[in-house]
Amino acid sequence: MKLDIVSHQGSGNKPVIVFIHGLGMDKNIWINPSDSRILAGTFPLRILLNRRAAQNQSGVIATLYDDCKQRDYSLITWSQQRPAGPIASVVKELHEVMKAANELSQAGIILVGHSRGGLIARKYLSAMNDTSVKCLLAISTPHKGSSIAGISRYVAPVVSLIDPFIPTGNRGSRSFAIKRTMEFLKSRALKELLPESPFFQSLEDGPLAWVYYVSAGGTNPTLFKISDYSFPDMLEKVIPTQFYPEELKQGRGDGLVSAESSKLPWSNEHHVFPFNHAEILFDEGVRKRMVRIIERISGVS
Repeated sequence: MKLDIVSHQGSGNKPVIVFIHGLGMDKNIWINPSDSRILAGTFPLRILLNRRAAQNQSGVIATLYDDCKQRDYSLITWSQQRPAGPIASVVKELHEVMKAANELSQAGIILVGHSRGGLIARKYLSAMNDTSVKCLLAISTPHKGSSIAGISRYVAPVVSLIDPFIPTGNRGSRSFAIKRTMEFLKSRALKELLPESPFFQSLEDGPLAWVYYVSAGGTNPTLFKISDYSFPDMLEKVIPTQFYPEELKQGRGDGLVSAESSKLPWSNEHHVFPFNHAEILFDEGVRKRMVRIIERISGVS
């Protein structure tokens, strides 16, 4: 299996950190967020970010990958071959990545998954019982599923409002962007994240004695603003009140995952931050806390 892998060789005395991106993303979410795109490549990630929260004074978006690289950890990540494909297909890829990770260090492995990436890690652990894994750090992962896939029929009238952020050219045309967005929202992979999906019904995992579990979630559902409109505020006008999901309610979700769902039931520790689904990855305070956890797990004082 040929994968688009990026790795960094660090100290052999520290665990390898494997970074797993979410649905419709790519490896750049960890190594170069400015080039990362969302919704299966339709929009640039920057539309989801509060610049003041995400960028440093030089305008660079720093990541946990950068933080760990500076601390001499071995790192590995990859772009999933089917970023909007089923979880089962990505678990096979992770199995190959883990082989490469074990060649970087014999000090164990820490899995860091964002969004669906945390579910991919859970499915891998339940299938493999990999004793080399010391910790799972799941950030904004829908451990109990997400109901966002169920509102796709209400999103069509909203998508065209994002047009100012769509790149020029044929690939970035409005019709292309709307078509890609609607295909993504109706995809099997997104429906797989619904709480009642066959994936969750068959996910019968639990805590492994040798793994330390950490989960984190956000409580700011505002994903982007356009003029006087914001998402999800614009959805309140088109979604019936009885169907309005927790993920989109202020203080109760990050725009894609509810605060409740982001908590892994058997987590050793859980953290809540006032950021949306993307900003939580790049905020300096969040990253510092994640680094402290990683260093504690690694035995670094």
